[in-house]
Amino acid sequence: MNYDLKDKVVIITGAARGVGRTMVGTFVEQGALVIAADRDAAGLAETCSPFPGVISLVEDISAPEGAEMIVGAAVQKYGHLDVCVNNAAVAPHTAILEEKMEVWDRVYAVNCRGTFLMTQTAGKAMIAGKRGGRIINFSSGASLRGGPGAAAYASSRAASESFSRVAAIEFAPYGILVNTISPGLIDTQPKPLPIEMEKALQTRIPTMPLARPGTPEEVAHVVMFLASDASSFIMGTVIHVDGGASIGSRFSGSVVDDDPRYDWLTGRDNS
Repeated sequence: MNYDLKDKVVIITGAARGVGRTMVGTFVEQGALVIAADRDAAGLAETCSPFPGVISLVEDISAPEGAEMIVGAAVQKYGHLDVCVNNAAVAPHTAILEEKMEVWDRVYAVNCRGTFLMTQTAGKAMIAGKRGGRIINFSSGASLRGGPGAAAYASSRAASESFSRVAAIEFAPYGILVNTISPGLIDTQPKPLPIEMEKALQTRIPTMPLARPGTPEEVAHVVMFLASDASSFIMGTVIHVDGGASIGSRFSGSVVDDDPRYDWLTGRDNS
């Protein structure tokens, strides 16, 4: 599948594992010029080792200097920025009564402040470049449904979606299209799985409309579509890549929560 991304300058955060790692490879295959960023130096090195042309940056997007370093590296190397994919997020699982302030603050620092900083910094670079651009933020089905232990993560994802809608309106006059991807259960882990995780999946997956987890490639292809000219009239929307999990269950009366305990499947600790 060709998305005509040759020589597009693309930033991908949360690139050390999971969907972020897959996106690095798929964008490179499409001829994009990729800047991959993550806090995890070892994971990032593993992601980028097959692609010597990728710029690898160990940075924390929750800090202004981290966002500036990432975007600045793209502009310094290539003179402009075309696409910013804000995939990085963290998703601890803690009951409200047991929530520690430092954990709550870290979730919001990465998932909300990080998304804001990267969107703001990338937006400024795109406006200066006068070429338009694409900003693709990430959310989760947890933003729609509650679940035990999901308070920090779910609320931060909902906040990210709301922020992205405002950014889409403000950036549209500059030809910058902002959209959000909301993945569901995505299988990013090697087998065999821990017994408790396998049991959880055996219970949950059959209730999903497509009755299977997604693949990182299925998420990456939607991201590449949004990064391409084919998405030129799409902005401010949330695209659910979740096998129908966000619309309901295969079984009447059954409700399936997007429980962050299962976010090991989506690589949600890749800031």
